[in-house]
Amino acid sequence: MTQTLLNLVDQHFALAYVFLFLVCMGEALFVVGLFVPSTVVLVAVGAMIGAGKLPFLPVLGVAAAGAVAGDALSYWIGHHYRDRLRGLGPFKRYGALIDKGEAFFHRHGGKSVFLGRFVPGVKAIVPGIAGMAGMSIPRFATVNVVSAFAWAAAHLIPAAGVGLGLARIHSLDPRLAILAAGGVLLLLIAWYLGKILIGFVAPLASGWRQSRIERRSSVETWLARLEVRFLSNEANIVGRTAVLVLAALAAGVFILLLSNLLLDPELKLADTAVYNLLQGLRTKSGTDIVTAITMAADGFVLTALTVALVAWLAFRRHFRVAIAAALTMIGSETFVHFVKGIIQRPRPTDLYTGVSSFSFPSGHATLSMTFFGILAVIIASRLRPTGRVVTFGAAILGGLTIAFSRMYLGAHWLSDVSAGLSFGLLMTTIFALTTHRRDRSIRLAPLAGMLAIVFTSFYGFHLWRDYATWTENYAPVLVSKKMTEADWQNGGWRDLPRHRLTIGGDQATPIVFQTDLDPHALTPLLKPLGWSRVTTGGLLDALVPSNTDLNSRPALPVLNEGRLPVATFDRPTSEGRDVLSFWPSSYRIGPDTRSRPILLAGCSHETSEPLAFGMAYSDLGACSDVAAIRSGLENLAEANPSDILLMPASKGMIAD
Repeated sequence: MTQTLLNLVDQHFALAYVFLFLVCMGEALFVVGLFVPSTVVLVAVGAMIGAGKLPFLPVLGVAAAGAVAGDALSYWIGHHYRDRLRGLGPFKRYGALIDKGEAFFHRHGGKSVFLGRFVPGVKAIVPGIAGMAGMSIPRFATVNVVSAFAWAAAHLIPAAGVGLGLARIHSLDPRLAILAAGGVLLLLIAWYLGKILIGFVAPLASGWRQSRIERRSSVETWLARLEVRFLSNEANIVGRTAVLVLAALAAGVFILLLSNLLLDPELKLADTAVYNLLQGLRTKSGTDIVTAITMAADGFVLTALTVALVAWLAFRRHFRVAIAAALTMIGSETFVHFVKGIIQRPRPTDLYTGVSSFSFPSGHATLSMTFFGILAVIIASRLRPTGRVVTFGAAILGGLTIAFSRMYLGAHWLSDVSAGLSFGLLMTTIFALTTHRRDRSIRLAPLAGMLAIVFTSFYGFHLWRDYATWTENYAPVLVSKKMTEADWQNGGWRDLPRHRLTIGGDQATPIVFQTDLDPHALTPLLKPLGWSRVTTGGLLDALVPSNTDLNSRPALPVLNEGRLPVATFDRPTSEGRDVLSFWPSSYRIGPDTRSRPILLAGCSHETSEPLAFGMAYSDLGACSDVAAIRSGLENLAEANPSDILLMPASKGMIAD
C-alpha cells in the first residue's frame, strides 16, 4: 500500500499539522469561515486515517484545537465590539447573515454554540453572536471544547470509514479509479459551493430578488410578468418547473438506456464487466444480508404497502391522492411487464418464469423507487425546504439500495436497475404534478404508524416463510461455458476475447496468450524469461503517488471484464516495467468436478511519472515490446513440450 500522505507528513510534519490547525480555525472565524473549505480537508485527512496513513488521535486533537481557537476568537470579536460590529467595514454587508445568526441563537439559547457547528450558514456566525449576547466565558468555553471534538469526530470518523473501505476494495481499472476519485471530489466541491451559496450568496440574493420584483412589476410585457412570477414563486411555479425538468431528465435517461441496449453492444459488455466485478466481491454473509434487503421490495411486501396506503388515503377522504397513488403504482407495474415482454432480455441467472424471467427494466428498482417517491412527495409537502431535501434524498437512497441489491445478487444488470430507477423517478414526478397542493392536509403520524405496522407484519412473514428459499436461489452461480481441450486447441480459442475489456466495455490492450495451467505452475515457466511473480495493489495504489521505487510497488490493479487477475508477473525495462496479468475467462476445460478455467494473459507497461517532493505516480500504458514477449513464449513452448498447453500448436496461446 502506498505510503504517500504518511511520507509527506514525515517529511513536513510540523507544516502539515499547522496547516490542518489553521484550516479548522479559519472555518470557525466570524464570517471568514464561510469561505474556508474545512470539510474538504477533513474528509481527505479522514480517508487517509482509514487507509492507515495517519494516526487518529493526533489529527483529532489538532482539528479540535483549531476549531476551539477559531470559535474563541469569534466570541472575543462579538464580546468586544457588541452592536458596533454591524457598522464595522468588513461586516457591513453581512447584516442579514448576522440577523440569521441572532435568530438561531435566540431560538436555541446556549446550545446553539454546539448545534451551530453543524449548520451551514450560521456556524461561522453563532460564536460571535454568543459574545454579542453576553454569554458567560466559562459556559461558552465548555460548550466550545465539547462541540469542537464532536465536530472533528463527525467529519473524521465517517471519512475514515470511507478510506478503510477504499483501502480494502481492489481497484477495478485505472479509468474507473479516476472516475471514483473524481466523483468524491465533485461531491466535496458541491458541498463547499453549497456552503458559500447558503451562507453568502443567498442573503445577498434575497435583497436583489425583492428589488428586481419591484422594478419588473411596472413593466407590461409577458416576459416581465413571467419573471415576476418566477421571482415571487407564484403558485409554486419554481417547484413545478423543477419537477418538469426532473421528469424530462428521467425520461431522457430511460430512453437513452433503452436505445443503447438495442443499438450499442458496448453497454452489454459494460453490464457484464460490472456483473463479474460484483460476483467476485460476494461473500456468504454479504449474500445473507443483501437477500434480506432485496426481499423488503419484493412484490409481496410492496403490494401490501400500496394497498394499505391507498386504503388509508381513501378512508381519510384524500380521494385524489389515493387514486393517483394507485394509478402510479399500477402504471409502473404494467409498464415494467410490457417492456420486459417486448425486449425479452435474459437475466444474468435464472430466477423466475414467464415475463418475470426477463430483466429489462428491473421491477424491484422501478417499483421501489416509485413507492418511495410517492411517500416522499406526501411527506415533503408538510416540511420546510431542508426537510424536503432530506426526505427526497432518503427516498433516492432507498431506491439505490434496492437497485444495488439486485446487482449484487446477480438478478439484474447495471442497465436494468438504472432504467428502473429512472422510470420510477419519472412516475414520481407525474404523481407530484397530479397531486400538487392536494396532500398538505394529510396527517403524517397516523400514516407512518399504519405503514410501519403493515411493513413489519408482511415483511416479517415474508422473511419467515421465504428467506431460506431465496438465500439458496440467490447463492452465487458460476456462469461459465464448457469447452473440451481438443476443441480449444483446434480453433475454439478464437471464441475468447482478443482484447482486455474495461469496466466501461471498451477494448484495451491485446490478449497476449491463453493457458489452462494453474497460476502457480506459471511461475517456473516464466521465470527463465525474466518474469517474477508480484502482488497486485489496491485502489489507493492506483490513485495516490508514492516516493518508493517503481519495482518495489505492487502492480496496478487492472480488470478484464470486471475480473481481477488471479496472477501477476512483472519484468523491469529501461523505462519502467512490463506487467503480465492473468484473468479467468468465462470458458472452462475438463469434467465438472475437475474443470479448470482458461486464463487470458494481457501485458501492460507501467512507468513512474514524477511529482513534487520526490513523489511519483504509476502510469499505465501499452506493453513495451509485445512481439518480443510473444517470441519468448513461443521459444518457451518449444523448449517445454510437456507444457504444450501453454501454447497449443503455437496458435491458441498467441492471439493473431
